[in-house]
Amino acid sequence: MGANASAAPSTLLSAEQAARRLGVSKATLYAYVSRGRLTAVPDALDPRASRYSSFEISVLERRRGSGRRQLQQTLAAVNEGLPILETALSCAHAGRPVYRGQDAVDLARTATVEDVARLLWQCGPSDPFAAPPPELGEHWLRQTAELRKLALQPRTLALLALALPRLQGAWWLEEPQALAHAAGAHLRAAMACFLARAPQARPLHEQFAQAWRLGRRAHEPLRQALVLAADHEMNMVAFIGRALASVGSDMGSALLAAMCTLNANFVGGASVQVEQLWDDLATARDLNGALAARLDQGQGLPGFNHIAYPAGDPRAALLLRLCAQIAPQPPIARAVKQLTGWDPAIDFAFVALRRALGAPKGAALALQLGGRCVGVIAHVLEQRRSGQRIMTRARYVGPLP
Repeated sequence: MGANASAAPSTLLSAEQAARRLGVSKATLYAYVSRGRLTAVPDALDPRASRYSSFEISVLERRRGSGRRQLQQTLAAVNEGLPILETALSCAHAGRPVYRGQDAVDLARTATVEDVARLLWQCGPSDPFAAPPPELGEHWLRQTAELRKLALQPRTLALLALALPRLQGAWWLEEPQALAHAAGAHLRAAMACFLARAPQARPLHEQFAQAWRLGRRAHEPLRQALVLAADHEMNMVAFIGRALASVGSDMGSALLAAMCTLNANFVGGASVQVEQLWDDLATARDLNGALAARLDQGQGLPGFNHIAYPAGDPRAALLLRLCAQIAPQPPIARAVKQLTGWDPAIDFAFVALRRALGAPKGAALALQLGGRCVGVIAHVLEQRRSGQRIMTRARYVGPLP
């Protein structure tokens, strides 16, 4: 064989052989040809028959196997709750929360939540908070007065929905300064909905203190709490906002959809359970006995043992130190640590802070989810900039006619 001779041609298979190799019927084999997935070569000995390249059959086999593996991997990711999206916003690394490469606990000691918004949103030289707060209109103010008596969750969602017509955050909005001002307006409007009062220009932590009549002593702990709540990895709250943003939703609708998780038990809602835990244990004569009884009954201890921080949640540790400076703390966390080895998570710390400050019931959830609005808007912006569409497909497993 000469040096320039080509490799031996692939074997030509009959229809029966090709179908057997692929594990399909001849009708499916012919469908592959009509769709351009295989080439039918006329049989030199029988013009009524066709032959099929063994090389093309091998390529199709590999593609079909890859498709099955991709389907299996996709189903496993969805079933296990682990669909993966890339983000440069936040993560838990080496037992510490990180915002764009900076330690979030360290940031909380000096930064405001507005500073963190600027860091996460990456709006360039445009300050998202330079413009005046949005005007939500007289109708919104009247509805706020009427809805103020409702519980936090339905009130906040209703007011945010009413505010959307006054907010500009369309999917086509790309000019940097306009986009920055839109993000700032949406955050201020969301805080107004949590607090049931008109949007303001003053720092957000001061707005919470003023709305709850806590005085200046509450400014510092509220500031740090809002910073620590701003974002945390790719949780369901962020994913919902990103999913809508990826298919052209305006910023406000994506934020509203994400905030509908106020009633969910996988994020934020744990503070409601922690409040009940505190109430139950406050009347217990034997704290250790009450804790052991809850565990024996399978009730669990909400607000402890964060999966991302096996050595203890540093955000909770910082907030609990602040609580201890404000008021004496009940020995719940210490008793749980001695009994189970578990450390308090941020949900427990927000409830502890709410009680230490004397803030109203529901304030822990408002503070936690209000701060998280910063991260939701950051995820919406990041998703819009990526241009990636988040789509899902269904695999029908029901009966056929």
